[in-house]
Amino acid sequence: MKFVLWIIVIGVALLALRFVNVTAARRRNASARGGAQRGASADSMVRCVRCGVYVPSTDARPGPDGPTCGEPVCLQRR
Repeated sequence: MKFVLWIIVIGVALLALRFVNVTAARRRNASARGGAQRGASADSMVRCVRCGVYVPSTDARPGPDGPTCGEPVCLQRR
């Protein structure tokens, strides 16, 4: 009888630990998703008018016709 009681106590303890671990993992995932979404939307993308490649607006170089990707071929005048 004691043996069955100890198995039940250990099982309940393991179940409680699993519940705590799952809750913590959900909280970590939610905070990681929130950080990734904020970082991704912080910098908009623009299209190079010469070759059509999308680059972050902070990396785009101004050209005579519009933003360019900064590659030497795209910076040369046609």
